[in-house]
Amino acid sequence: MTVVDSVKNSLLSAFRYLLKPLVRMAVKNGVSFYEFSDALKRAYVDVATSQLTSAGTPVTPEGISVITSIEQTEIEQLSPNDAGLNFNVDSQKQNPLPRVLSAWHSDANFTGPYGVLRDLQLSKTTTDGLPSFSDLAATYCPGFTPRALLDELIRAGRVVDVGSGYYRAVDRSFVYEPLSDDSIRIVAQTVHNICETLENNLRPESRDGHTLLQRVIYTRSGLNAGAMTKFDSHVRSRGQAFAEEIDMWLSDNQEPEGSEGKFKTGIGIYHYVVNDDDEVKFSKTLHKEGEGK
Repeated sequence: MTVVDSVKNSLLSAFRYLLKPLVRMAVKNGVSFYEFSDALKRAYVDVATSQLTSAGTPVTPEGISVITSIEQTEIEQLSPNDAGLNFNVDSQKQNPLPRVLSAWHSDANFTGPYGVLRDLQLSKTTTDGLPSFSDLAATYCPGFTPRALLDELIRAGRVVDVGSGYYRAVDRSFVYEPLSDDSIRIVAQTVHNICETLENNLRPESRDGHTLLQRVIYTRSGLNAGAMTKFDSHVRSRGQAFAEEIDMWLSDNQEPEGSEGKFKTGIGIYHYVVNDDDEVKFSKTLHKEGEGK
């Protein structure tokens, strides 16, 4: 077995392993193998198209076929499929709720002394003359009705009515409903961005200090149930504090509204629990591949 074949086989074992959570999600929600494989085929075509475009080469079914080994006839039969969700980073702007909630916590115009959050009225009144929620919405979510935004934040439990026409933000983060378009988009972006970081760090040109931050901290011998509960509480608390610190830093250093920053970046935090069944099968597969080297 050549080195190239060994790497390819190891990658195929890794792909099978990392796809299992996605396949479980697909099976639970009625996505068939053929629909999933069609999505995979389209991903191959997308990547090949980007490579050809970057190289200044005409994008043709033949060129895509050479890169992907997909038959030209299959490529030609792929119809544009833009009816689905747009999962690029810019699509985060489509849902205004996380944006307006974050701005409420970070924009000095809507906080009081020492950064303490200010309760806001829906509309500005002559009583105090301070900025209102409508001002916040107009600044960060133009085109959306302030009343509709506020009602949804109240429904989601992120804002409460404290009386006398004032509203208070009680949570900085916004959690999407399970299996909503937005929650699915978050899953896609999270997995995509993690894989992008890992792929970037494996490139030869990323060595010598050009890798992105990648850290995994884990227990070698496991935790008992009590320690697991404590750990979950600990990481939620410390993770939220770190997330808010990073959010404030990005808010203070991002490009002004209306202009586009060159780098769209951020930090992802997640707590994982190993799926023992998947882990054992993956280890056995890699062991077999190692024996063939």
